[in-house]
Amino acid sequence: MSVPYAGSFRSASFDAEASQPRLALAVTAMFALLLLVALGPYASADTVPSAGGGSLLRQLSYGMVFIAAVTAIRVTHYPRRLLAIPVGVALTLGWCWFSLTWALDPSAAVRRITLTTLVIWTIFIAVQQLGYQKTVSVMRRALLLVLIANYCAVITWPSFGIHQVAQFGDPGLVGNWRGILMQKNFAGAICAFTIIAYAFDARGIRPILRWAVIAATAYFLYMTSSKTSIRLTALALGAGYLYSLYNPRYLLPLICGTTMLSIVLLALGVSYWEELLAPFERQEALTGRGGIWSVLLSYAKDHWLLGAGYGSFWNIGPVGPVYRYANDWVVEVGNGHNGYLDLLVQIGVPGLMLAIATLIVWPILKLAAGTATRTRGSMLMAFMLFCAGHNMTESSLLDRDSIVQVFLVLTIALIGMETSPQPESPSLSHEVRHG
Repeated sequence: MSVPYAGSFRSASFDAEASQPRLALAVTAMFALLLLVALGPYASADTVPSAGGGSLLRQLSYGMVFIAAVTAIRVTHYPRRLLAIPVGVALTLGWCWFSLTWALDPSAAVRRITLTTLVIWTIFIAVQQLGYQKTVSVMRRALLLVLIANYCAVITWPSFGIHQVAQFGDPGLVGNWRGILMQKNFAGAICAFTIIAYAFDARGIRPILRWAVIAATAYFLYMTSSKTSIRLTALALGAGYLYSLYNPRYLLPLICGTTMLSIVLLALGVSYWEELLAPFERQEALTGRGGIWSVLLSYAKDHWLLGAGYGSFWNIGPVGPVYRYANDWVVEVGNGHNGYLDLLVQIGVPGLMLAIATLIVWPILKLAAGTATRTRGSMLMAFMLFCAGHNMTESSLLDRDSIVQVFLVLTIALIGMETSPQPESPSLSHEVRHG
């Protein structure tokens, strides 16, 4: 079970030739990337979404972060360190790049897949250099900084930190907190990751600080009214706790049970699709997701093999397929509010299956195999399940620098580091592992 994630995940921080300045550069690159993820949407706020335009500032910013990460690993001396992306993830990205050959809007698609690849590559390079513990430490500090900035925005500049105007499809948006984030759902996702990061594998943090951060974040999450993030946070915390009790001997029965349950749910979904979709058909119900999903499924039925090409369904102007399959409010939405369906209409069934296998299923199986410590595995499993569940009602899977997508990739990189046969430090040999 090691082929898709073959390659060395050993941290360069324990390489005899690694210098403190280069580690500091890697820390800076990771910290800058996480802050860009939170503030990145502002860099492209002046772009007309439906036209498929890009933001030069956004692209240059991530380009500079990538250069910093590459410099930190001394790529001129060790070019193999550039091969940090796991084979499975690389294959998924390769399919997305291949889909440009049939993409409806190649220019927009190239910009989008380039940014997606750049962000993913930067994360794996930086995590490889920093190692597990330093990466998590940087992540927690960045999340804490965003939390403080969010409260400052709400308290000192409420006209900005609190939604004042309803958006299309979300009339109840007014009064919801967003802090420095562009939208309350972004703030909700950031809050969810902050709670999980401080709830698990945080024994080195003073309890009073740890629980103060969790309480403050939970209150901010509540004030965002981000229903998806609120519900999934509770589920993710529960899953993380259950993982701390998990025994790898349950892996085979767990796989068999999950497979059987999936088959049953799929059969019920096919048989009662109309009934299941009915509650979501109204525009005011979950942003009318049922109406959006119907359009996506109609297109997927006609283009199930290849799709429209990566980045070539939404926000590409009048050539977009959505204009041929809908003529109402759906054309103004901008995304499918379901990461799996959005990938389906872009890269077809083969691409979707490859993405799910390498980005969701395989990392979870790596954790279920029991090679991770209980404390670290609990946090990583909670992250994975939150990201997987979040894409059921929101779209972020393989979507450039979206918050949930970035944390999904970061989690995959940390799983690779944690389940690597080479320990990061001698102290790991003293931790209680599964079995």
